Amino acid sequence: MRLSAFLRVYYAYAFLFDFIFAYAVYTALFSLEGLSTSQIGVLLAFWSASAIVLEMPSGALSDHFDRRVLLVLAPLAKAGTFVLWGIAGGDFWIYGAGFLLWSLGQALQSGSREALLYERMAAQGRTDEFDKVLGRDNAAEGLGIGLGTLFGGFVAYWSFDWAIWLSIPPLLMAAVLALWLEDVRRREAEEGEDDEGGYLTHFGHAWSEFRERAELRFVTTYIATGLLVFEVLEEFDELYYLAVSLPVWAWGIVAAGVEAVYALMSIHAYRLAGRPWLAWVLPAVGGLLLVAASLGQTAPYVLLLAAAYIVVAPVTVLAEARFQRTMEGKSRATTTSALVMAENVVGIAATLGFGFLADWVGILPSYGWAGLVMAPFVLWVILRQRRGFRATD
Repeated sequence: MRLSAFLRVYYAYAFLFDFIFAYAVYTALFSLEGLSTSQIGVLLAFWSASAIVLEMPSGALSDHFDRRVLLVLAPLAKAGTFVLWGIAGGDFWIYGAGFLLWSLGQALQSGSREALLYERMAAQGRTDEFDKVLGRDNAAEGLGIGLGTLFGGFVAYWSFDWAIWLSIPPLLMAAVLALWLEDVRRREAEEGEDDEGGYLTHFGHAWSEFRERAELRFVTTYIATGLLVFEVLEEFDELYYLAVSLPVWAWGIVAAGVEAVYALMSIHAYRLAGRPWLAWVLPAVGGLLLVAASLGQTAPYVLLLAAAYIVVAPVTVLAEARFQRTMEGKSRATTTSALVMAENVVGIAATLGFGFLADWVGILPSYGWAGLVMAPFVLWVILRQRRGFRATD
């Protein structure tokens, strides 16, 4: 398959994997079914904890076997989430089991997908375009989230249950598309290249990457701490919408608008390469916007929250591209999974902390405190850059 055709299938897979109507409503659904904010925080933390357990073993499986197989299984596992949630009826434990399947699906594709893409670009001698292609990958994912949330908001206006059940068909379509995502390493193996070792050797390769490359550790910490704050907050956004009295029918419109602009910023992120100061300026601006968003009591303040998410899009793409370029890549999926695992470790503390903080001081002030977290993070990035480290290309 030509690279252009491969990329079209790849982008469609990325889109469908996150074209999920349930994104518009699931935390609100939990709340309306009787779960407290702290219980929701526990579920989200369990989601992160289960991902930690599954992430690196899945990455090593991807490095050892055909990545395509894992990319077929991933959306099928995620579809199981919404089957369980559709029959949960307010049961905390069934919602937790659904998150376990979601973690499995995410783990199966997280390291595999980006590694598959980078290796295909490398096979064509076009790794210099990786940040551009990765931006389009992030855009396809963002558009899937945005359109899924948009339609999910309208569907949920009539029935929350239908928003859950209609999340399943796109995932089944993604599983079919994955059959065309060839793993170029399999082709090389057929041409006689030796396997470098067994399944467990991939963990050793990943450990060596982080032990020997301080730059890789810096980029990992940058993504898994500062940038993760914005990702964690999105899981509570429906509660923010309720607090500022945003109508349910508008939830999807707002989320889709955010994802559309986020996708546009991701597509053009490569144009901002070579400006290392953006690695601290954009998170600082995002933090200030979060503080401003926490001051409001009316729906228009949602625009400030949206802007906080959008402004960090370019550095997210550029930092992920730098992560891939910095590693040697003997076990690329396992090393990438280690990054995702680090995000989930921090995510446990962040989701639990934010959930309990919101129970204590209220959902709106909690967003302000999250914005203030950017101050020490920005100072750390500035100090590390002065010592020669770079979070983005």
